[in-house]
Amino acid sequence: MIKNFEIHDYRQFKNAKFDNFSNINLFVGENDTGKTTILKFLYCVSYELKGCLGKNIRTCNIYQYINNLYVLNKFKFPVSYTENNKLKKLFLLDKDKVNFNVSFLNSKDEIITSYDNINNCNYDYKPLFVPAKEILSIMNAIIYLKNQNIESGFDDSYTDIIYEILARKNIDERELLSVFKNKYDFYNGNIRIDKNTNAINYHKNDGNIYNINITAEGIKKLGIFEVLHNTGNLTKKSILFIDEPENSLHPKMVRELMRFLADISKEGVQIFMASHNSFVLNQLSNIAIKENYPINVYFFIKEDNHTKIDGAYDLSKEFPDNSISDEAYDMFVESKN
Repeated sequence: MIKNFEIHDYRQFKNAKFDNFSNINLFVGENDTGKTTILKFLYCVSYELKGCLGKNIRTCNIYQYINNLYVLNKFKFPVSYTENNKLKKLFLLDKDKVNFNVSFLNSKDEIITSYDNINNCNYDYKPLFVPAKEILSIMNAIIYLKNQNIESGFDDSYTDIIYEILARKNIDERELLSVFKNKYDFYNGNIRIDKNTNAINYHKNDGNIYNINITAEGIKKLGIFEVLHNTGNLTKKSILFIDEPENSLHPKMVRELMRFLADISKEGVQIFMASHNSFVLNQLSNIAIKENYPINVYFFIKEDNHTKIDGAYDLSKEFPDNSISDEAYDMFVESKN
């Protein structure tokens, strides 16, 4: 799990600091305040830490690995290794080196920092990035563009999760989430992947079967969580990064999704979300207060040409003033005048 993060002099952030992440963390702010940037950066460092463990990179730490400063030869010269530059593949690379610091906890509550030797770390949490656009109906198209080296707007946050889905895992049943046994039936059916053709179909409770391409956008959007569970990717040792979870969803379904995410977070899944939707914020506040469950919110606020981070606020203890709630209230008042 990720515990703390800070980044300096990067894009619109002078000094952005996030302390004491909880199991659920919500980034709220207007468009172009950097919410998705931070979400992807956190995904990047956790993805690389998980992926490079055990590699023969000597005394490298995650700060060096992300910035391509690690040693590759016996003379210990720092060299660039841009072929594997995850920042570039996530469209996050602005300069040669990014000044950041991050700390993690593994499942044994051992602390790992940006500057610890990677090969001395035991990190067992798996990151998963769920993009703002649904991907179940366009997986094959995205992979085709990737394999043909055709430039597109689909960065590694799309291709990573598709490759995870297509490479099914054998998972210890003790790591599976019990929430799926009790079945959150969001869409009166379930989503299944054909093991032979990788075709994704929606099996409705009335017995009808529909290809995912002709189902409602909300079903496509929510189906990703069931697919990740069924392919052994979403487990008690997962970190979920979700960009704009409210996209294509009716407010009622947004509230249901927030309840679902709170439930899986209680089983060990850490969740980071970026949103500018008042239903997301308000429903998480309802859950936090009703269940006395810590949920952190961080507000991204524009100041001149920079973004300031306000928070963390624990929604189980307070509901801070914020711009999206103010806008929702102003719109309600306007409708009555």
